[in-house]
Amino acid sequence: MNRFVKFFLTAWALSFFTLSPIAMFLPPDPLTQLPFFVFSLVFTFVAAYWLVYRDGFATIRAQVS
Repeated sequence: MNRFVKFFLTAWALSFFTLSPIAMFLPPDPLTQLPFFVFSLVFTFVAAYWLVYRDGFATIRAQVS
């Protein structure tokens, strides 16, 4: 599996785990949800980039083992 596919799948999974609580626990007001939505998307792509392209998965695997 090439790195772009890993990046896409990792970003998709992280966005599910970061955006679902926002949708469930914040009020439905768009101005309330917008800052959290933008922050979670930025966090998702930065974390996915670190995990895939900067060998974050290998770092975590080495620390856990």
